[in-house]
Amino acid sequence: MWLILTVALLGGPSAMGIGCTAEDTWTGCPKSETNGSEVVVSAERPGGSEIENGWFNGRSDDDSDDTPSPETTPPAPATPPVDDCRPTDPASCTVQPDPLPAIPQPTLSDVARFAPASAPLIDEPDGVGVVGMPMNFVVDATTHEVTGTLFDLPVTVRFTPTSVLFVHGDGTSRESDDGGQSWATLGLAQFSATSTSHAYSTRGTYTASAAVRYAADANFGGGWITVPGTLEIPTTAGDVQIFEVRTALVDKTCLENPSGIGC
Repeated sequence: MWLILTVALLGGPSAMGIGCTAEDTWTGCPKSETNGSEVVVSAERPGGSEIENGWFNGRSDDDSDDTPSPETTPPAPATPPVDDCRPTDPASCTVQPDPLPAIPQPTLSDVARFAPASAPLIDEPDGVGVVGMPMNFVVDATTHEVTGTLFDLPVTVRFTPTSVLFVHGDGTSRESDDGGQSWATLGLAQFSATSTSHAYSTRGTYTASAAVRYAADANFGGGWITVPGTLEIPTTAGDVQIFEVRTALVDKTCLENPSGIGC
């Protein structure tokens, strides 16, 4: 490494002598050159590293700190303000929305006032039957929804029929998964057996009825909540008259012999 030192001369051209001492750490005696108005002094330091104006590689000889100079240190990232609330990152918001109030588990007694009205019981043929021949019973039970207020909160309550219990009035009953369908809807002739029909064994007058069993659910805006148990709602009741039909062998039909037996 060479040290270049330039000294301006105030006077005219002259010779300038530079001596070497034992205390010098340079490997050789400094060299000097002059052009009459300035002197250029150069020397080499062991190791070949450059020394310029008393600094070694941009620092002093005694400087062992590797910290970069302030002007080369990258600026620290800006810290977002405390109240920086980003909708895509709810955790960044300093003010969180109030939690939803706790909702008690609804019971059947809580939702009973929202229940559907009693459905009518339909019997075929209308109020009249024959001993030993099926009568068809139908209840039109459908899903029912109603809105209102429960626990001081807006609510939607839904009732779904799960089964229907038919009570025939002669001591027998029958449970069906649905309320059945009419003969016409099923495309069947009168007195045909169906999933909800019943044949009386003795003539007389009977009071028939049914009960619809509903499952209930409640929705306070956060999804459906199942209400334990089922709610049973009775249908209207109706009397049916069951007749006994007797047959007889005759020689001719009533059209052929209007005065014949049974005509």
